[in-house]
Parts: sequence; structure tokens; C-alpha cells
Amino acid sequence: MDEDKGKKEITFFVNNEPVKTTEHELTGAAIKQLAHVPADYQLFEVQGKESVPIGNDQKVHIHEKLHFRAIPPGTFGTHGTSS
Repeated sequence: MDEDKGKKEITFFVNNEPVKTTEHELTGAAIKQLAHVPADYQLFEVQGKESVPIGNDQKVHIHEKLHFRAIPPGTFGTHGTSS
């Protein structure tokens, strides 16, 4: 598209796979879609040794070398929690 012409491409990673975009802000759902990750997977931003959950509607500032993990639903136990 012509509207993307001139925009710098940004590379970030989901499960160590490179994903490219020209957008500087994406929702969790858009990140999963770009990375071809199923919509019901849980998305986490990797920040050092921490993994911060990212909701589907949550906006994330995208920058080079940003890393995410996408994990199938039900991977973490639900003991002691209620739905």
C-alpha cells in the first residue's frame, strides 16, 4: 500500500521468529495475527527474566528486537483461581 511507503520497517520476535511491521503500536491481537499465532493463545512480552501478560485489546509500543512469547491456552495451571 502507498500509505506504508516511506515508513521504517520494524522487526520484533514472537517465539523467536521474526515478525515485520511498519506500525509503531499494535494490540496483542494484532501481534498474534501478524505472527500467525492462534487467537486463543496467551501473549507475553519478554522483559529480561520477566514475562508480562499482554491482553488482546492492550496496545504495545513496537520497537526493534522486542520479544514476545505466545503460549497455548491452559498451559498454566488454574489451581486456586476462579473463572
